[in-house]
Amino acid sequence: MSQKQNYPIRCPKCAHEQEVELFESITVTAEPELREALLRNQLNSVTCAGCEFTFQVHKPLLYHDAQHGFMICWLPVPVGAEEAGERQFADLLLQLAAQQPEGVPLPPVHLVFNRTDLIERIFLLEAGLDERVIEYVKHLMYLNNTSQLVPAHKALLFNAHDSTPENLCFVVQDIASRKMEAMLHYSRKAYEALAEMFRAEEKMRMLRELFPGPHISARALLCQQPDLELEEDDEAE
Repeated sequence: MSQKQNYPIRCPKCAHEQEVELFESITVTAEPELREALLRNQLNSVTCAGCEFTFQVHKPLLYHDAQHGFMICWLPVPVGAEEAGERQFADLLLQLAAQQPEGVPLPPVHLVFNRTDLIERIFLLEAGLDERVIEYVKHLMYLNNTSQLVPAHKALLFNAHDSTPENLCFVVQDIASRKMEAMLHYSRKAYEALAEMFRAEEKMRMLRELFPGPHISARALLCQQPDLELEEDDEAE
């Protein structure tokens, strides 16, 4: 069941204070309209009673899709506070596990730190793709396009809408302007070959070593390690 809680909120425009009910978690299989509200950026929207200004409240949110069998935890932490976010996420996992009925395993719970990554992860998991393999593909794309794709300035986002049976589509987003600048394609056959390769225990261990924490992000990894050597891969166009 989706859950709400009351919060005191100050309007960013006129500073009027009011108490509003905001979602703590949403269960989209039972309430698909909440998924649509999230995608339209209307979830946890507040209209000020003082000046009628409408704004979004970005707060921690647990997204649960029982049909596809996953949860996503969105913790909007500031840049540089990712370790604190991961500790908060670990505490949440303990709470969720304690709430599970006896004998019922907790579904996979994913961690993201911003709304853009939340939306991307929803589409990615709905498409049945492996998030670690997708981030590995992004990792290759960054390393093979070092002059155009600087991780500190450009984000790569999976684009489910323009993906085809032949190619997965990725959008290049400028971090500063938030504008979508270009599209890159990666062979779906090459993705499937990678996914098959990483099913082997030794290769999966390598992938988990590359992305060791609960927050899986090629861009974050490369921003921390800007001098990684170029890897050859010819499937990105």
